[in-house]
Amino acid sequence: MVENIITLLRWALVIAIIIISGVLMLNAAISDSAIVDEPAHISAGYSYLKFLDYRLNPEQPPLVKMLAAIPLLFQPIKFPLQSLAWNQGTNDQWAIGDEFLYHPGNNPDRILFLARLGPILLTLLLILIIYFWAKEIIGRWWALLPAFLFAFSPLILANGHYVTADIGATLGVVSATAVFLWFLFKPNKKRAILIGVVLGFSLLLKFSVVFLIPYFIFLAGVFI
Repeated sequence: MVENIITLLRWALVIAIIIISGVLMLNAAISDSAIVDEPAHISAGYSYLKFLDYRLNPEQPPLVKMLAAIPLLFQPIKFPLQSLAWNQGTNDQWAIGDEFLYHPGNNPDRILFLARLGPILLTLLLILIIYFWAKEIIGRWWALLPAFLFAFSPLILANGHYVTADIGATLGVVSATAVFLWFLFKPNKKRAILIGVVLGFSLLLKFSVVFLIPYFIFLAGVFI
């Protein structure tokens, strides 16, 4: 009975950390203006899903942008289909992004808030992953410390709600590294398959995540 209460208390603390961090990021998502990359990323993600057109922002993988654009598909948003930048440009992402976000009839504040829900979810998922990884290393209660420090880091609270590839890349690096180390200590086929799935997911978040491959080779060499 006492053990069950302690377990419930521990999970209540984990959930409280995630909820409070999420509320803080939601507040920032409502009040912050668009940063430089967001108009291009949001319009790109919307065009991927709505028109199956991958011309915009090809320098970064699509997953974060597509996740951010999902809530926008259910909104009466006008996309600048008649724009010269869309019809004649190859990748006029900045012009199209500004036209999309500030198109007459569109609500830029609502578009920004809805698009930022995806990155916030990725950030909250990362907090949970950090807790589970730390739990395996330093124990159930001490794992609350790195989860807390990450969740309330000013850097994370300031950037975790923006529609950029940065928080996605962080999620990919942390989760893939955790799974790879898990495999190294107890290798089997299921874990090898899981590494492939998680690494594939990570590579869809930001191109620089490809450096995980030589990093994993280095870790394997150190381990051996």
